[in-house]
Amino acid sequence: MAPDSNCLNGVFESCRRPLVYSRHHWLLYKGEYQVRAGLRGALEAVGSRAPQEWDDDEADLVLTLFALDLSAVGLDELLDRADSSAVRATLLERHSLYAGVLDPAEEPPAALLDLARRVAEMRPLVTASHEPYSVIDGRAWYRTEGLVPRTEIDASVLSDAVDDVLRAEFGIPPAASAGERLREATRAAIATDGDSAAVLRGIMRAALDDATLRADHVTVTCPLGDMLDRPHEMTTSDAFFTETQLRDGIELGDYAERLGHESADQLQRTIRARMLKLKRGAIRSLYGPGCMQGQFVEKHGGHMVFRNEDAHYRGHQSIGCSSGGRAAFALRYRHDGDDRELTPMIGDFRVVRMSHDESETFTADDLRHTVRYGEWIRAVVEETYALGAVLRADPPKAEA
Repeated sequence: MAPDSNCLNGVFESCRRPLVYSRHHWLLYKGEYQVRAGLRGALEAVGSRAPQEWDDDEADLVLTLFALDLSAVGLDELLDRADSSAVRATLLERHSLYAGVLDPAEEPPAALLDLARRVAEMRPLVTASHEPYSVIDGRAWYRTEGLVPRTEIDASVLSDAVDDVLRAEFGIPPAASAGERLREATRAAIATDGDSAAVLRGIMRAALDDATLRADHVTVTCPLGDMLDRPHEMTTSDAFFTETQLRDGIELGDYAERLGHESADQLQRTIRARMLKLKRGAIRSLYGPGCMQGQFVEKHGGHMVFRNEDAHYRGHQSIGCSSGGRAAFALRYRHDGDDRELTPMIGDFRVVRMSHDESETFTADDLRHTVRYGEWIRAVVEETYALGAVLRADPPKAEA
């Protein structure tokens, strides 16, 4: 019996969602490599005809995308091909990873859609005790996923560098908890400046001084805080706080061939432009009509380790990004008396190392420390939101 139109509409709505998140990933379909625009066009062509008219590749594309959506696994997870066998391989890897935490003896379901459902069921059980992170190899254009036990990420103890910032710049003694000290500094900054930018900038400077992170530059990006009642409208640069700080003494001339310049100001402007483009696109994809509406997808759901980032993409070369990490954090706030949360893709803290030296490659151990900084930044941002303030107030206009 052929599916009716309502059934098909639901299937194609599910199939469209994985195509939201694939930026530079090329996958083989019908003998040709396609990016998401090509696959979207292929799906639209399939959807314009009755299922009885689909060929084997077209039917398999529908199954591929439907299984990805069911499992909430991103299209970027697939290796080389956009087909159901590639999905199965990815989901088996994910099942093995999750079963290692939950029950190493568990056998994966044989049927693809049952496997997709099981992966989706396992994820929240695993994330109750572990933080997921993606590993992206820019040379291979391929992603894998790892897990860090939450017990290995202790944000309740500040790093020495952040402790120094809170004591020296804000007069906050180490008597209270880390969270309360950060909130107290935030309240003090807002009372003095009308925003909390000073605290965020202090944490960024501390990160650059942190011998564990060994960062060449760090970037914080978050919604400014004045449009929390309408996140779907955060599609302009003015909606975000985005700032980058560079390590003292860094010689950009050593990287001029990749960057195309030796200017710290130009590098900061380039990073800002790229981050704002990413966040505006994320808002449109997550909250715009017909898109994700805040739905979880791995690519924006977890933290990230990236390597060889400047191997394939001029944009990554222009910001000197060889390896590094991203701590993504959901941002909680209240609106009309309800507790709400912005998805992790909307706010993050990024650490970048510019060197190609293998000994300087960012690792999962480095990510653990990065996530701690992300949690401290989140504490400042959420306190700012709770006070009805913004992360950065607009500079006062000069009087005539």
